[in-house]
Amino acid sequence: MSNRLWFRIDDVLPLAEHAAGTHAHLKTRQQYRAGVPDQAALIWSHDTDGDWLSSNGIPRWYDADGADHRVLAETWTHTATGATGNPVPADDGHGFLPLHTGYLDGRRDLLDLLRHARRHGMHWFGLHPDPASEATNVRYRISRSRGDITPPLATWTPATVTCDVVGGGAYRAMVATGYTTLSRTALLCRFPLFAVQRMAAHLDALYPADMPGEHPRLRFDGDEVIVECEDDDGLGSRWVEQDRVVPDANRCYAIGADQWPWTLVASEATTRATDPADRSR
Repeated sequence: MSNRLWFRIDDVLPLAEHAAGTHAHLKTRQQYRAGVPDQAALIWSHDTDGDWLSSNGIPRWYDADGADHRVLAETWTHTATGATGNPVPADDGHGFLPLHTGYLDGRRDLLDLLRHARRHGMHWFGLHPDPASEATNVRYRISRSRGDITPPLATWTPATVTCDVVGGGAYRAMVATGYTTLSRTALLCRFPLFAVQRMAAHLDALYPADMPGEHPRLRFDGDEVIVECEDDDGLGSRWVEQDRVVPDANRCYAIGADQWPWTLVASEATTRATDPADRSR
């Protein structure tokens, strides 16, 4: 299990701005359990589909299908048990996250921290499950790269994988046996340096023939890999950093972990499905 839940800043900050900009706030079970007065807050909720952040602002923010707008903490799933990488709240009250807190030591409150993250190109918001960690200034973390990506007890198997995000290119990877993304639709992969270099070259070759924003691109900044997406406002386009991936202890990169729908290439998927040794894993 991970030490934190990880959410994209670009998803979380709009929720915080919504809660801060409304004049009334929904009473949630998280607020009742926390025993605090009405105020603007983010709400961390946990259900069978995962862990979510939402705004407590009224009027409510609804998606096109009429559901409350909320964002998911992406992580891995252990297929056999259904266990995920996200820590589970010990109490509903731990899920009430006030946006405005007057810290005596002068640190930023949550809303200001998220705004600071956006201004300075931080991509990820890490939430520690224990509210007591706020006293030591470690409950909230902002970072350019995400932590706790891979399951610590996984067995990794060599495989060749692909996905539409990289234009169907096939790449050698290490795949976590018995684990998938939270949606259970994609593999969890780590890529050696040579595979990432091939991936970067392939994505560069797709541009500019593809549609604006159709594919990302990868570039190296020292030993970190920057994931960039093309932003086109109709007047021009620019490449915007969306993520940074740092190498792990084995010098592998979890490119697109929990974000890109990696699958086995067709020939390898067929081989594994008919291999008795593979079925026994």
